[in-house]
Amino acid sequence: MKISRFYTVSFVLILYTSAIPMYGQARVTVRQNGPNTELYFNTTVKAPTYDEVIGSPYLYEDFVPARVNEIEVTHFIRFNVFDNSIEYKNEAGEIYSMVKPNDYNIELLDGSNKVYETHDYNDDKKEVGNTFFEKILTNGDYGLYHREIIEYTPVKMAKNSFETNRPAKFINTKGTFYFVDYDTEGQVLIKLPNREKHLLKLFNEHAAEVKEILKKEGLHIDREKDLIRILDFYFTLKSS
Repeated sequence: MKISRFYTVSFVLILYTSAIPMYGQARVTVRQNGPNTELYFNTTVKAPTYDEVIGSPYLYEDFVPARVNEIEVTHFIRFNVFDNSIEYKNEAGEIYSMVKPNDYNIELLDGSNKVYETHDYNDDKKEVGNTFFEKILTNGDYGLYHREIIEYTPVKMAKNSFETNRPAKFINTKGTFYFVDYDTEGQVLIKLPNREKHLLKLFNEHAAEVKEILKKEGLHIDREKDLIRILDFYFTLKSS
């Protein structure tokens, strides 16, 4: 047992030591329609590595072309979901991390037409955090966003000779939907619960009507298109 604990602690220390990059300050200046527009990044002296871990902390491993904050210069971007960071790679192959908690609007230019935005949000502890979200839909009433979540499972050492060690893993979950009511102050994104009774509480005096349409149309609260139908219905009721 002492040996197993020693290796467990050693592995965790090695993992997190190798995963923590050292940063310096850098400024990237680009020119758009004449005036200078500046983007600030933290220089990654050593890119994060996750040795002997199954899976990936990234939304995708490769850096993809993107337009950042409508600047007419292509940047190559990837998202480290586990570390909650947005990485940028320049022509020299140097990797930077975008400064937090600046506001970013990132349109991918890889043919996916996906757009990511950074926003404040209420976490499970009712505290305000900041991260990047995929923009699903925005209109005059509300915005619907999706947050990717990658969980880390540490290595599990064998308890005896009949078992084998289970390697550490990054597990890509289904993620979570968030929304914002544009009539509210602060514009902080609110997590949409994955249980119906908890979701209905968000709709206040219209909860019964929303529950009825859920049943009548067979809507599922974990489906993007159904959530849009639910929110459209609720905000129609709210504005009437």
